[in-house]
Amino acid sequence: MLSRYKAVFFDVGGTLLKVVPSVGNVYAAYARPFGFIGSSDELDHLFQKEWNKSGGIASLGQKSGQKVERQFWRDLVFKVFEPSGGLNDFERYFEIVYEAFAGKDHWRVFDDVANSGIFEKLKKSGVTLGVVSNWDSRLHAILKSTGLAVYFDFILASAEVMSAKPDKKIFIEALRRSGVIAEEACHVGDEPFADIHGANNAGIDAILIDRNGKHKKDGITKVSSFLELLE
Repeated sequence: MLSRYKAVFFDVGGTLLKVVPSVGNVYAAYARPFGFIGSSDELDHLFQKEWNKSGGIASLGQKSGQKVERQFWRDLVFKVFEPSGGLNDFERYFEIVYEAFAGKDHWRVFDDVANSGIFEKLKKSGVTLGVVSNWDSRLHAILKSTGLAVYFDFILASAEVMSAKPDKKIFIEALRRSGVIAEEACHVGDEPFADIHGANNAGIDAILIDRNGKHKKDGITKVSSFLELLE
């Protein structure tokens, strides 16, 4: 399915990596010493609500730099804990939890990604591999610590490129780094709008990874496992 392309790009969150056991669980575990007595499920719900409301990392738009990224996350995490009365010494808590998500402890490579051996196989065929992700600058450290960084010829985090999917600028930059034209590239991701629409808008083929069957086909190429990408 992918070997006919000269370059393949991958999204990260929900495509290659997932948070374990969940964002709410991680937030809660670190928040207990700071006075939090609520449930991790409640934090999961509030995180999703605030993430959707903020527009996520894509909301940074043309703004970039670690200071801007940290401020985005600080404001979001603050709002997540606000309904439960906040935390004792929130600023210290935020420092700890922000660093916690920069390493491998709370990230897991999806089993089907690890079992597929897809990156080795594509590299062996001479395919250029890249990451195109709506993420902050911690992405490099995360991919390195989870053992994935070695496979990629380049890693594009939206906050550094100042362009977030579905904006086509980040995809055009991926093509430039790959040295291929749009028709020779394919993007794999888990979000129909950001990944599929975004890539198609730049003239790039795209494949939706939908492990839980939550999306309708709607004329898009869809797989339920990375193992299918090698067929």
